[in-house]
Amino acid sequence: MRLLLLLFISVSVWGVGFLQPDEAFKPKINTLDDQTVAIEIELGDQIYLYADKVKVKDADQKDGIDFKSVSMAEPVDHDGEIAFEASPAIRIALVKTKELSGDHIVDVKLFFQGCSSAGLCYEPQEVTLSTTIDADALVQEGGSSILKAPAVKTAVEEKASDAVADNTEEAAAAEPQSETDRIAQVIEGGSLWFIILSFFGFGLLLALTPCVFPMIPIISSVIVAQGEGLGTRKAFWLSVVYVLSMAVAYTIAGVLAGLFGANLQAAFQTPWIITLFALIFVVLAMSMFDLFELQIPNALQSRITQLSGKKGGIAGVAIMGFLSALIVGPCVAAPLAGALIYIGQTGDALLGGVALFALSIGMGIPLVAVGTSAGKFMPKPGAWMDTVKSIFGVMLIGVAIWMISRILDENISMMLWGALAVFVAINIGALEPLGEECIRCGRANKKALGFIILLYGMSLLVGGMSGAKDPLHPLEPFLSSKGGTAIETAQHKTFEKITSIEELEVILDESKGKRVLVDFYADWCTACKEFDAKTFSDEAVKTQMDSFVLVKVDLTANDDAAKAISSKYGIFGPPAILFFDESGTRIKSADVVGFKEPQEFLTHLNTVKGE
Repeated sequence: MRLLLLLFISVSVWGVGFLQPDEAFKPKINTLDDQTVAIEIELGDQIYLYADKVKVKDADQKDGIDFKSVSMAEPVDHDGEIAFEASPAIRIALVKTKELSGDHIVDVKLFFQGCSSAGLCYEPQEVTLSTTIDADALVQEGGSSILKAPAVKTAVEEKASDAVADNTEEAAAAEPQSETDRIAQVIEGGSLWFIILSFFGFGLLLALTPCVFPMIPIISSVIVAQGEGLGTRKAFWLSVVYVLSMAVAYTIAGVLAGLFGANLQAAFQTPWIITLFALIFVVLAMSMFDLFELQIPNALQSRITQLSGKKGGIAGVAIMGFLSALIVGPCVAAPLAGALIYIGQTGDALLGGVALFALSIGMGIPLVAVGTSAGKFMPKPGAWMDTVKSIFGVMLIGVAIWMISRILDENISMMLWGALAVFVAINIGALEPLGEECIRCGRANKKALGFIILLYGMSLLVGGMSGAKDPLHPLEPFLSSKGGTAIETAQHKTFEKITSIEELEVILDESKGKRVLVDFYADWCTACKEFDAKTFSDEAVKTQMDSFVLVKVDLTANDDAAKAISSKYGIFGPPAILFFDESGTRIKSADVVGFKEPQEFLTHLNTVKGE
């Protein structure tokens, strides 16, 4: 089934208009004059070549004809990358290293790699081209081959010539790199076991981020729903199945994103899919409350029972793990983006996929521990078990609200959380009388807790109805007076929200002489909201950002405009922050992918500003 899904998506991607490699790149060779060979690469529509990937090599160094020099056309700055948007116009000057006469065949190995502006990067290409040269017209010289880069004058051309020359590695080492590029080099330069261990460690760190937290009640409820006779061993294996399914889905989605630039995870964030999945969690919660038979037809009940794994069905647990990775799963972080960059640039889906799988397993280890613990401490049948099931039912409703909040206004989300809090408070006895005989019994503590939850829930409901958006300050509309909040906000710059390449290009053009900070954001991205609530709201961070032009690119819709701008700047998913200098050129080494704490981001801003 998964292989069919992968095949279907691959066919779909090629079917939307991407050129096959032999259509995108058409190399040819001919003899320009008696001493020069010319190589051209005819590029298809919207195709460009990476300048540092275009190289030539003498395919037969024993034939007595050698390369004296190699020159190419001037590359250009293509969205922050040095590239050829037309044929590189390679010219190879030849010499003979021994006495030769008559016609001789010259074989040239041509290496290149390119991408489509529509969002597809091709695998590295290698072809051997042959042409005939008159050896009598060649000058005879001794010595070994010389490979010279084209003469350059501008900064962009100088950078490109370094990429073409043999000392590419030294130049790259001296140039600052972004965190994602450094992580991509871990895959490129490390041994297999080093890659696996490194990305496994990255996964363990990502498991501590908010993007993974919603999976905890999901896997816990799946285990608890097994019911009587579960046991630690069975809980462990069910947890492993869940995590492996999550890892497989995450790896497939990541490999496809790297190869085709198609963010499969983002495709699952459409409103109708989010709503459907949130409803599934609500229905599963109802099953925890033993209410299935009241509202759900037998056929649908049977299907949901399979999904929840209530009858021990491993398939149901696997489905939940697979879907959780795509819909509930983690946001893009630097290790993930690094793996996707490696896959996109080299086409090595196997090694990149291994790194992604190790990353996913690292993220899943805590989930296995949670699931196994749920089985170990599973209570025996009785009233206590009903209480535990109800707790997980509430947690599942919380996950549903968390998911649906991606497509709702923040004040409506607050009202939903408030309603859930009121529901919990009433069910634990917040409004029940204690009686004189129970002043110091356990129910008094329970009632006190319930009353606190009730008050907070009511404040969320009232605050949401009045337009409040911050659950930590639900009564802010009532407490703010004389525009105090507005005055504070006006002291700092605010983000200008856009959705297309054209809007960003206008801003970059109008902002010449100023640095620009571009935040790629989506409503369904948990880490993006954490950025807004924690980092961008920090007073010191806001003060430092005042020296930038602030732009927020909204990718929520995942429509053609969102895909186009993501493709142009190599964004695999939010959160991602790009920086542009005073001339409007992207500072690629300053890219930020994934959430950053305020102090860490503040240090990064100072580095970008050169302070």
